[in-house]
Amino acid sequence: MRIVYIINSLNGGGAERPLPDIVAQMRARGHDVHVLALARKAGNAVAWLKDAGIVHDILSPRPEKFASLRTTLAAVRRHAPDLIWTSLTRATLYGQMAGIVLRRPVVSWQHNAYLRPWNRRILHATHRLTDLWVADSRFVAKCTARQLNVPERDVITWPLFTAQAHMPQAAPWAGPGDGRGVFRLGTLGRLEAQKNYGLLIQTMACLRDHAPHCRIHLDIGGEGSLAPQLQEQITTLGLDNITLSGFQADPFAYCAGLHGYVQPSLFEGLCIALHEAMQAGVPSIVTPVGAMADVVTDGETGLFLDPPTPERLASLLLRLYDNPALCARMGAAARQQVLSSYNLNAITAQARAVMERAEQLVATQAGAVRAGTSPLTPIR
Repeated sequence: MRIVYIINSLNGGGAERPLPDIVAQMRARGHDVHVLALARKAGNAVAWLKDAGIVHDILSPRPEKFASLRTTLAAVRRHAPDLIWTSLTRATLYGQMAGIVLRRPVVSWQHNAYLRPWNRRILHATHRLTDLWVADSRFVAKCTARQLNVPERDVITWPLFTAQAHMPQAAPWAGPGDGRGVFRLGTLGRLEAQKNYGLLIQTMACLRDHAPHCRIHLDIGGEGSLAPQLQEQITTLGLDNITLSGFQADPFAYCAGLHGYVQPSLFEGLCIALHEAMQAGVPSIVTPVGAMADVVTDGETGLFLDPPTPERLASLLLRLYDNPALCARMGAAARQQVLSSYNLNAITAQARAVMERAEQLVATQAGAVRAGTSPLTPIR
């Protein structure tokens, strides 16, 4: 079947990073996929799509401006899909409208446990225009059913991370030794309020002032609207133990260069970056929110930041810094956990279940059209 996959932008975040794997699963079942991006934004995902040979169109001529509904409908009609697949709220609303106009079934992703109030109200009102909701984790599936009033039978899970044992592994922290060793701490994500990166900066100031003996350097990888604010905070505090390194095109290599990973988010869905760090064998410190509370086992594969205060985080970081054996043990356990739970066979089985449901939607429509009873005959 022909699938048109509508996504908000090609920014390079958690919704775009799995696109090559998603499309590969669809292609493996013999489907033709065409990606339509409503905006380019930073365009960091463009290279990923090109490398994977994924056909895509950017519908807006201006990088920051989303295409209009009219432009999107014209593009969808031009590709004559059997199925419309959507990712993120604006793309989902446009896809739902295209589903009405073209009378085609719609499948929609949910990537996050938190929806902005306005988005939540809109999707709550339009949720029946999507025929099947797909969540990137069991936690997000529960949130989708609750927040959008979607029957649980219409929400299915497809985790958007596939573990790959051949990806580079991190070298375990060997300890401060003679005092010249530097513990490399990192985090990946959009520089937006939900990631709570201001807490990290406060923590590094706390360590400088109260544990001057420790040598921990924090690297924050990512782009976003808060970059200037975070840099100003770093400068104001006079910190030389933090780097804002920008977008990371190769997150696997980035994680392999760390001794510890930290994710102090206020809310999360699956959090792909955390899985990438665990795959590299890096111990993590995370707030127990979203799917992170499920994937990290406190004290075994990582540590829970609860409560999320600078003092608590500083204490946890010093615990890792002073205990190389603990770092090695947690890192190894984290790697084993993701390789076991998110291996290709496991993810393919879940992807297959989703695709079978989507294929059934198309088959049901086709059968109804042949019988002359379908409400989904395209409007010309």
